[in-house]
Amino acid sequence: MKVSIDVVIPSFRLDEKYILPILRLRKPDNALIRFYLVADNPAIIPASSIQSLVDNEQVFLAVNPQNLGASLTRNAGINMGSGEWVLLLDDDIAVSEDLLVTYANAALEHPEETGFIGLVRLPEPGTNFSAALKASGSLDIFSIAEHKPSFAWGATANIMVKRSAIGDVRFSTVYPKSGGGEDVDFFLKIREHNGYKDFKTLPQAAVVHPWWKNEQADLKRPFRYGKGNSWLPQLNPKYAYYDFPNTPETLLLSLLAAVIVLFVDPAWVIPVLLFMAGAVIIELIASSIQTIKRARTGNITVFVYVIALRLAQEAGVLWGKLSRFRFKGIGERFHDNGIINKVYFYRTNTYKIVKWILYPLLAFLILRAC
Repeated sequence: MKVSIDVVIPSFRLDEKYILPILRLRKPDNALIRFYLVADNPAIIPASSIQSLVDNEQVFLAVNPQNLGASLTRNAGINMGSGEWVLLLDDDIAVSEDLLVTYANAALEHPEETGFIGLVRLPEPGTNFSAALKASGSLDIFSIAEHKPSFAWGATANIMVKRSAIGDVRFSTVYPKSGGGEDVDFFLKIREHNGYKDFKTLPQAAVVHPWWKNEQADLKRPFRYGKGNSWLPQLNPKYAYYDFPNTPETLLLSLLAAVIVLFVDPAWVIPVLLFMAGAVIIELIASSIQTIKRARTGNITVFVYVIALRLAQEAGVLWGKLSRFRFKGIGERFHDNGIINKVYFYRTNTYKIVKWILYPLLAFLILRAC
C-alpha cells in the first residue's frame, strides 16, 4: 500500500543550499512523492541545478507573476497537487535524509489523523539576541513536538496535513504578505472543520531552521508579526478573551488619561506621568524575573532583548488594532492553543503575578507622595 504526499515549498530566494537537499530527499518505497516549488519572485532565475530537477512529473516549479506573499504562495502550492497529504516546508531548513520516510510511515500507521506536526530545531544561540529569542518563548511552537503529544497548530516550516482535512480551507490573504498570524488561522480553521481534533506531533520528523539575519538584533520582525497576530481574535472570535492591559496598552491609556486631566485638573498630570514611568520599570522587573526562571541566565543584555522583543510584539498587535480603529481590541487576547474559554482575566504566570503586585504598590506610592 502506498501513500501520496505533495511537498509544498514556497520560496523567494530558491537558495540551492537548502532547496537541493529537499528535492533530493530519499523517497520511501511506500509513498508517491511530488514536490511543488513555488517562487514568489517574478524576477528569479532558478539555478541550473534546480531547473535540471524540474521534470513536471515529480518536481514542479511555478513562478508567481508578482510578489504575492506567503499566504497566496502556499495556497498556489497546495492547489497544484492532488496527493492525499500535503507536507509544508520552509525554503531555508536543513533536512534529515529520512524525513519523507518518517512522514510516510506516520501517514500509513495513523491514517485517521488530521495531520502531523514535525519538530523544528534551532542551532544553539551564538548571540545574546538569539538567546533572548529562545528565552522569550516566542519560538516555543517550533519545539512543540518535543513537549506535547498533539497541538492545535504547528509551524509551517515543517508540518504535514491530510488533503481531505484541508478541504477548501486556505491561508487567508487578510494577514500581512510577509507573514504573521496566517499559520495559526489556517490550522485552527482546519481543526474546526475536523471536529476540533488536534494535530498529532511527530518529533522524529525533524528539521533544523537557521537563525534569522545571522543572529543580529531585529525588532521589526516581532513588530510585523504582532500586526499580523492582531487579526486573529477579530477573525476567530471564539478563541478571544480579555485580560489586563499589557505595557503598551497601559502606556497608551495613561497617555490618554494625562491629556484628559490636563484639561480637567492639571495637578494630576504629574502623578499620571510618574505612573507611566513606573509601568516601564515594572515591565523591566517582571520580564527579568520571568527570563531568569525560563532561561536560567543572569545576562543583562539578554534581559534587555527579551523586554524589547515583548514590547515590539505587543506594540505591533496594538498598532494593528488601532490602525483599523478597532479600539475594543485593547486588552483583547487570543487562545492560540485552541481553547474556547470566555473566563476573562483568569490566566496567571510569573510575569503577570509580579506586575499586578507591583502596580497597586506603584499607585499607592504615587498617591501618597502627591
